[in-house]
Amino acid sequence: MKKIGQEILPQSHAIRLHRIASEFHGGKSKSLIKTPCYSVYSVVLILFFLLVSCASAPKISSPADENALALLPVGARVYLWADTVRARPLLDVLSFQGVSGKNAAQVLDNTKSAAVAVFSDDKTSEKNNSRQFFIAALGNYPRFKANLSFTFSKSWKNQKSSTGGNYWYSHADNIALVLGDKLALVSNTDPLAAFSAASAPEGFAAFNHGFALAGWMNDSAEYINVFLASMGIPLQIPAEDFFFGAKKEDEDLWDLIFKIKTPSAIQARSLITLFSIARLFVMRAANTQGEATGEPLSPQQAAALLFANTPELDEAYLTLRIDSLDADKIALLFNMFSIYSN
Repeated sequence: MKKIGQEILPQSHAIRLHRIASEFHGGKSKSLIKTPCYSVYSVVLILFFLLVSCASAPKISSPADENALALLPVGARVYLWADTVRARPLLDVLSFQGVSGKNAAQVLDNTKSAAVAVFSDDKTSEKNNSRQFFIAALGNYPRFKANLSFTFSKSWKNQKSSTGGNYWYSHADNIALVLGDKLALVSNTDPLAAFSAASAPEGFAAFNHGFALAGWMNDSAEYINVFLASMGIPLQIPAEDFFFGAKKEDEDLWDLIFKIKTPSAIQARSLITLFSIARLFVMRAANTQGEATGEPLSPQQAAALLFANTPELDEAYLTLRIDSLDADKIALLFNMFSIYSN
């Protein structure tokens, strides 16, 4: 998977978004992004700050929040849903490094939830021929003001969708969007083009209860095992499905939960034993490491967080509950995964 903490979307999109932001503020140097996009969450929220200021589209219907994932196309590597109201403290850290608090607040005040699909490099080819990302967001968006802004912009052109509707597209920035009063769709290609809708893996609906942020990763075994190897852990997990979620524990702490589906209950039980052995080595190595701080985590510190507890066994599933962490440490852990799973 592309770097969760740095490069899930091409870095060029971050630079282009910065230029778009400056354009729609009258060319003044009013920087929304001091550094490139750091995560899939930052792309969602930065885009929608732009949308709140400068987008328009035909009326499009809005689904219930829990059905927003059904608006995403098949074939993505990562799928994510976030309640931007409940997940706000976490999104502030995961998504807004380099973005001012004022701009971040405008994004969150206008977006209630967002569903995101991110496609890997091997599923994309030429710049405008393959989908790289797709975002469906629910909130309250000013269509009239948006329409006015795009109409007078030289960068954005009104395009006809293959399905008959209209959307705005910037060739220079390779961003296409359609905006309704309650629903916004964003992609690098026609967001209204027909596609087969994604469906969550078996077990995700049961898993996704009470989370402020949750999602799943396709083809997860390769990336999980590369990450484990980077930490010096010779443990291979034959993951068929990988779910992740974060929920608020109290005012400052979050519960981070991972759920892994293995091929069979027998393999899951075997992994419990191997996991327990690996924990002994991990915790011994962790004693030589300092407490995780605001600096990038070392592989040993990340392993200590992940291996602090023995996984729970539920037939073919392993559930890993991380000790309650503050948002900063969760951000460090995600950044660690982004660096060492590539």
